[in-house]
Formats: sequence, C-alpha cells, structure tokens
Amino acid sequence: MSVSDLPELISSPGTPSSSSSDLRPPKPPNLNFTDVSSADDDEAIKNFTDDELKSFIAALRNKAKEQDHRLHPSSTRVIRISQGYVTKLYGNDWIQDLKAGVDIARGLGIRAPAIERILKNTDGRGAPFECVQEYVPGTNLVELFPKLDLQETIRLAFQLRGMLKIMHKKTNDQLGSCHSLKCRSYWLEYEAGLPPASTAEDIAKVVNFWSNYTPKCAEAKKSFEELKRCCTTGPAALDCPLVFTHHDLAPRNMIVDPRGDLWLIDWDYAGWYPAYFDRASMDHFSPYMCGWSIYTQFRWTIFCSIATESKWERQVDAVHSIKTGSGRYGDNCRSFTIKAGLTPVKLLPNGEYPDLRH
Repeated sequence: MSVSDLPELISSPGTPSSSSSDLRPPKPPNLNFTDVSSADDDEAIKNFTDDELKSFIAALRNKAKEQDHRLHPSSTRVIRISQGYVTKLYGNDWIQDLKAGVDIARGLGIRAPAIERILKNTDGRGAPFECVQEYVPGTNLVELFPKLDLQETIRLAFQLRGMLKIMHKKTNDQLGSCHSLKCRSYWLEYEAGLPPASTAEDIAKVVNFWSNYTPKCAEAKKSFEELKRCCTTGPAALDCPLVFTHHDLAPRNMIVDPRGDLWLIDWDYAGWYPAYFDRASMDHFSPYMCGWSIYTQFRWTIFCSIATESKWERQVDAVHSIKTGSGRYGDNCRSFTIKAGLTPVKLLPNGEYPDLRH
C-alpha cells in the first residue's frame, strides 16, 4: 500500500465517516484519550511500512484537530487507530523505559497491552516517538467502579493482589525506571529528587526525612547526628528491597475487559521502587473530579486494602508527606541533609548541582 492510499483508507466504506461522530469525547473525561477508530482492519496496521504507518497516524491526528479545534493537545497524545490498536506519543528518554517495563510485565504474565511497533518521528515536530500498542477492549475503572457492587469490588481487588504479588517478587539493586534507571517518581521533590541508579537506602532516607521533617528554621539548627537520625529512623526500612512496580495504579490505568479480567495500562512510570510506592500510587487521582460518591470512595479504600494486603500504611503516609511537604515548604528543604552527605540529589542537565540555598 502506498502513502497516497492513506486518505482513502481513512474515509473508506466500513469505517467511520468524517463527521464529528468520529471524535467521540473521551469517556470518562480527563483521560487524555481520543477515539478516532478509523481503520477497521488491524492487518492493515500490521502490514504498513514504518513510513506508511507514520503518515497514516499523522493524518488521523490532523483529522482530530480539524474536526474539533477545541481539543487540548494532550487529548490527541493517545488515539485509537484501529479496532485493535492505539498509539501514544513519547519523548526520547521515556520510550525505552516504557518498552522495558512492558516487556518485564508481560514476561511475568501480567495483563498489560503488547507493544506492536515503535516509530521514530523525523519531522522535528512534537514528540519524537509513536508507540503503537494493543487496544484493550473494556471499561476504564474510573467509569466502572461507581457501578460495581461490593462482591465485584472484592473480586477485582484479589486479581490486582495476585498481579502485585508476582511483580513484587522481582527485585533489582538499583532504583529507577526499567531501562535508564532514572528516578521518575512523581512523589519525590521536583528539583532535588534522586539521581539515576540510586539505592534502596537512598530512597528510604528521603522518605524518612520527610516523615520527620520540621520547619526550615529547626532543620538549620540540627546537628549532623540529629540530621542523620531523621534520615535513618522512621517508617522506611533502609534495607527495604527495590521491586518491580507499576508506580501509577490510579483507577484511570486499570481496565476490566468483557471477560471480567483486570488489565493494567500506561506503564510509563514503571520501575524499581519499594513496594509501598505502588500502594501510594493508588491515591494518585481525585475522586471528587471523577464524580465518585462517598460510598464509592469507601469501596476504593477496601479495594486498595485487599489488593495490598493491608500493608504499608505508615510508609504510604510518609510518601504522601513528600509531596505535601515539598509543595508547602519548597523543594530545597532537604538541602541540609544533602550538604551533609546524608541524602543524594539529582544533577541539573548541565551536570551541576541545583541551587539549594534557602
């Protein structure tokens, strides 16, 4: 098939027309997903050359923008390109980490969408990679969960529990994403963070620091021994193993297929972290914005507790304190322990240390 045939395929008989119905709004909202569904034939997607597939996807993205100029750019970051495939845009330093994470998950038997093809964009515009992935039919848990009864909530929770048990048995000596070992955890401070290939002790010290944090003026008066005690004592054990984690287990990243099986999608943040980071990630969304009732939120608490065997409550509270503490007091609060050599810090892109002055 030639590139010139692509516009014909997009509007060919048996596929959606070019009306506004092609671009059904994402369900539920704020999932950054556009359902274009313009190629019924999955074999066409498989048989395209890389250049043909890139042109086809580019035509779909342009079609989405033309038909609804109100779409936010993030709304077309993920688009469905056929009955069985979606594609998602990725940056240079993310794509290999994603592939490594998905390969590990699927190798462990975890229900995760397969990657069909990775395409490098060479036009110099937008994200440099397209990742064509298996489309998982079913209902996203953000939309489905309010409709579930308690029995179904418990059944799905045990499915996730089984997957986490398998994932958390796989360990690594160094912290970070699955390929680059960059620490991309959204729980850590934006500026300070942790450098690539940090250790279990490194992240435990950061978690303990924020669990024991006192206002800046008090931190400045602490002796070396006091600072050390704040980093080495607390809810995070210094020898807690680094395990394979999804790291973003919010309900938006779970889909229940027509058979009732739970799938985990969006492995962008997967990597080697303490197991309790998976439990913390289950709170990484706003039930209010999802329109969940108090009862639905209560069932989510039950779901999370069963899936994680009611473990890590103190550790999760400490992880949450990193985000709230750094947001309230500033990213440079850890400067005293960094200068004392007690906790590491990620370097700036130019190789220099960030400005941690108060």
